[in-house]
Amino acid sequence: MSVRFVIRLRADDAGGWTRDVRDAAGVVVPGSTRAIGALPLPHPDDTLLTFPACHPPLAAGAVDEVDLHALDASTLGRWYANMASGQASDGMPRRFGRYLFELALGEAVWAHVIAEAANAAIELRLDCPPDAWALMRLPWELLHDGQHFLAARPGPLVLMSRQITAPAAITAPRVFTPRVLFVIGSLQDDTEIRAGAEYLGLLRRLQTLDLTIDSRVLRDCTAEMLQAAVAEFQPSVVHFICHGGFAEGRGALRLIASDAGLPFQDYTAPQLLALLATTDATGAVAYPPVLVLNACYSATPLPPAADPLDTLSGLEVFGGGAGVLPTSAGTLPLGAELVAGDGVHGGPALVIGMGGKVADLACRLFTRQFYQSLLRGDPTWPAAAGRRGAFAHGFDPRDTVDWATPVVFTEASASLQVDPLELDAARRRESTVRQFRRQADPPAFCGRLRFFDQWHAATAPPPRGTRRLLGIAMSDADRDRQVGGSRLLEELAVASIHAGHVPCLRLHNQASPERATDIAGVVREILAAAMETRLRFGLPAHTWVSQVLQLTRSLKGHAAQVDPAVDDAFALDEANGFRTALQMDLWRLRDEVVAQLGAPRGRPGQQLAVVLLDEVQRYAGAAGRFVAELLRAGGLGTEQDPIPVAFTYRKDLNYAEPYEQVRKALDAISNWAIREELHPLREAVSDRSIYLHLLLHRAQPLVFSPTLALLDVDRFYNSIHRATASGYPSQFREKAEPLNNVLLTLQDADVVVPATDEDVLSGLGDQ
Repeated sequence: MSVRFVIRLRADDAGGWTRDVRDAAGVVVPGSTRAIGALPLPHPDDTLLTFPACHPPLAAGAVDEVDLHALDASTLGRWYANMASGQASDGMPRRFGRYLFELALGEAVWAHVIAEAANAAIELRLDCPPDAWALMRLPWELLHDGQHFLAARPGPLVLMSRQITAPAAITAPRVFTPRVLFVIGSLQDDTEIRAGAEYLGLLRRLQTLDLTIDSRVLRDCTAEMLQAAVAEFQPSVVHFICHGGFAEGRGALRLIASDAGLPFQDYTAPQLLALLATTDATGAVAYPPVLVLNACYSATPLPPAADPLDTLSGLEVFGGGAGVLPTSAGTLPLGAELVAGDGVHGGPALVIGMGGKVADLACRLFTRQFYQSLLRGDPTWPAAAGRRGAFAHGFDPRDTVDWATPVVFTEASASLQVDPLELDAARRRESTVRQFRRQADPPAFCGRLRFFDQWHAATAPPPRGTRRLLGIAMSDADRDRQVGGSRLLEELAVASIHAGHVPCLRLHNQASPERATDIAGVVREILAAAMETRLRFGLPAHTWVSQVLQLTRSLKGHAAQVDPAVDDAFALDEANGFRTALQMDLWRLRDEVVAQLGAPRGRPGQQLAVVLLDEVQRYAGAAGRFVAELLRAGGLGTEQDPIPVAFTYRKDLNYAEPYEQVRKALDAISNWAIREELHPLREAVSDRSIYLHLLLHRAQPLVFSPTLALLDVDRFYNSIHRATASGYPSQFREKAEPLNNVLLTLQDADVVVPATDEDVLSGLGDQ
């Protein structure tokens, strides 16, 4: 548990501020009350150089006494602008941190705080009016006591956040589950690599630590997409990866415009809150408890000027667009404005924003540490505001400010509780995932993202899902150059588990020795997949009576316990009888798994049994009948309780006719089916993320040198594409030696360099 202290700063009638420090009970720490004036401005118009004065009074003999007394507005303005632009040499962060420390605490007050904490973690909350522009823009995360930055001092953690009071805030604890919605907004250049790679890199790191989150990704997100996903998915975290800046004089995020005639649209806090709000059956309005804004300037009311002595009236902060900058009191950082809420229903409990460019390495590390702490069940405040990761990864904090850029805004009365039951269920689901994910050559799985979007649509809970079938054609006739259909189905099964569904997966190399050639045989193939699923989820193998097997025994003249509904269906039509029996078996399996793991808490919709079959053309004459006679608008289930189905079918010399039968059968039910074709992986100019992640998953991860021009990077990625059998995943193992030769050549030329995850995340883009 942490011990909380609140640093309160308020405006006074003299044009300055008053400060006091209070403990969790609201008692003022002795000696902490003082008046703070503003440093004189070089010119009355230089309002951007408004800084509070840390003197007088400053204790005689205080650390850095002479330097602190010598500070003026011009010097602080120059340091502030240089650090914000990444020029933090000559110990500027330490000197600015000393200045802030004397403003916020002072030596005597800090000694009292340490003594009161008694080796517990110290939570420092800065509480000042969010429209106090001259205070909110300051990098308080740099606080330095003369020996250490508080964020890096030895011993217990010092947790730093900005406290915002929201009208009508929810005071009851908010339950937090490991469910994250990634929102990738307006992107430029190679969009999938610049933002998507950050998301994929984060998940890869968590998986290596045996941690998992149930996540959804909205790529090229519009306002309508965001609003619908929040209502359906009910995330605990909405993680924005997009451009940030200012619009209409206030902080904003940029998403793709809904209007096809416009490329982008900027959304300020009131608009974002309207998109993030959900209303339950009682009419109560709620927001996701946590927002992460990987967006530039989402935690500051003003980007710095190149010359701090100039008065700014406008600056390009959105790349191609210009926004009018706030230059006076009354402007809130976007993160603070979101926590302040809508004034009626409160807002999010916690927002992590960025006080600069999000390309800064520590911004990415900080965010990743947040998820790691959260998924280990740590309290959310320490998870979000804890020790800054830069100090553990080779930084010299005296000459960098990257580690201080992430800013945590917390609502004054809010509290979050990590749901231990849901966290445990997520860990058990991840254990099951490892049973399903058996193909790991290459270890990276990337690209193919549209298939996951389509599978999500097929598995949406009723009544939103309208097409429950995903048919994936593979028309390449060269079986030695496979395009990765089996691996894709495996990853779709994994995505189903994370979403709380129960997948039954049958790959072509798991087929029965006797190939299914009729409807009964196909149904038994699916039943075999269901029995394997029972074992993978840790259920006993013989605690149920399979209606498919009972019907099969009955047809062979053996005693059997056939359900009357199955009997009636079979009497009308053989295929319908087996379909009804299979439905009952799959629903029973789903119910047993959900009873064991529990449904994801707080998430609307029902859990589904889903079926994934590989290369159904193997069923020969029964392939077309499988589609025409077993599949309906509810997949293998009903419209009220669907059983979505994804399957691949290949056209090759051995199965040309069954392939055509499946294709024609899909034509006949086109209103029920989503149809796609699986092609070889594209070249780097189309999708660099494929080959980036191939490099990341090596024993020694590699990354391209950040000094390379974009055109050169594309050219070298294309050389990797050619070295890996021109994009055929099945050839990656056979082409491992040529790929290694290419990479060795690139390393010798310093085109690619050894990289840690941290290096990789820092090089994915600047916004």
